[in-house]
Amino acid sequence: MGVLRKGVIGLSVLAGFGLSVTAASADGYTSGSAAYELPSIWRGLYGGLHLGHADADGDNGFVGGVQLGYNWQAQQIVYGVEGDISLSGAHSIDWLASLRGRVGYLIQPRVLVYGTAGLGLVNGGGTDAGFVYGLGVEGKLTRTMSARLEYLAYDTDNTHLHSDTVGVVRAGLNIKLDP
Repeated sequence: MGVLRKGVIGLSVLAGFGLSVTAASADGYTSGSAAYELPSIWRGLYGGLHLGHADADGDNGFVGGVQLGYNWQAQQIVYGVEGDISLSGAHSIDWLASLRGRVGYLIQPRVLVYGTAGLGLVNGGGTDAGFVYGLGVEGKLTRTMSARLEYLAYDTDNTHLHSDTVGVVRAGLNIKLDP
């Protein structure tokens, strides 16, 4: 639960920072601005890499992997699907994977806060399926690249793990794959 607490605190700080950036935005966009209607990085196919840390009740270690997803956008609401797979350096976890839905809100044209949930797989002496959920913040770096920080919790009944929940905090980089 320590990773969960740290992940939620970290994401809360980032969301607060994002809100303060919205107020101080030099872009001059308002919530009714046409900027949300323009073609954007938030729509279409994307792929990327992520690195982070997994914790299963004290058995922790490095995680790294890839993600692939597709987003749609309705003004300031961004929604989509994403799949990912991560290799793990934790002693009792070989790899993690998920297929999740994502729903987010653009607090400004360059900053997305989102929630995610779906099917999670954890392999540690056997592969177990369960529910995965999380929160994240993603920022546009260029016209085709974004960076993210997210927390995911994998709830499984894996008898080989020290805990029924695996918490993952990870940072990622995405590149828009379609024009």
